[in-house]
Amino acid sequence: MPFPTVLSSFVGREREVRLLVDLLTRGDVRLLTLTGPGGVGKTRLALRVAEAVTAAFDDAIFVPLAPIRDPELVFPTIAHGLGIRDSPVRPLAARIAAELRDRRLLLVLDNLEQLLPAAALVVARLLAACAGLVVLATSREALRLSGERVVAVAPLATPRVTRRASTTDVMATDAVRLFVARAEAVRTGFALTDGDAEAVAEIVRRLDGVPLAIELAAARVDHLPPVALLRRLERRLPLLTGGARDLPERQRTVRDTIAWSHDLLSAAEQALFRRLAVFAGGCTLEAAESVVNAPGHPGVEALDGIASLVAKNL
Repeated sequence: MPFPTVLSSFVGREREVRLLVDLLTRGDVRLLTLTGPGGVGKTRLALRVAEAVTAAFDDAIFVPLAPIRDPELVFPTIAHGLGIRDSPVRPLAARIAAELRDRRLLLVLDNLEQLLPAAALVVARLLAACAGLVVLATSREALRLSGERVVAVAPLATPRVTRRASTTDVMATDAVRLFVARAEAVRTGFALTDGDAEAVAEIVRRLDGVPLAIELAAARVDHLPPVALLRRLERRLPLLTGGARDLPERQRTVRDTIAWSHDLLSAAEQALFRRLAVFAGGCTLEAAESVVNAPGHPGVEALDGIASLVAKNL
């Protein structure tokens, strides 16, 4: 399957791109997984890196797995991306292995989190059967396979907010550069000024440098100047809506992005997630255990549950 055409600019992450290009081309990393919370930019980073390393491979294939819920469809979806048709004569897995055995191919598998562990087993089989195959995966949690190299995708760097912040000062950070680039796309003539610099710096800081949240906030600049936008960020989820219609539904609002991750949790993990919401700014393990183990809420082990939420970037 050809790589999707990205119509908006890629901003920042020069250090991450250099690191990932080095890992994918040095020869001893065959499975590289980009992890991170929803909206942090895993897919965009994977596409950028794949574009940068195509010369090192015979071919590069992009397979989007977000629409898939049935684990039985993982192999057929990958086969479709590779242009391989099913056959009653030979199992699909064997046909894929035969097709890739003598090729040096980069396979980008996007959004694996809703298919674990089934998708992880498919990846393991393909890597074992195809010596020239390199897999670049995106997932909100690691695949936990032998030989996997995991790189956590962090939010974009945000500026230190000061009362005398200048345009030059704040534009040195990727988060502000992204905000300005997306604001320019929705409002002709938009330009960051010293009068707006402090407000924009505070906006991206309150949004924790998360690219999706920044892009949704910047889209509001067509009717709200940065200072007015900042005042309305006290209620972020209702404000951060209105993503592009050609984006997946889970990326059109921050609420949808959080819901996608929440819905992938088990019932026990969802219960733990709700109980931990009483804390603001973190808590000790002992405090978490006192809430989790309160009367009427049996069956959740705090340490293992918290570790699972961390692994799933929640």
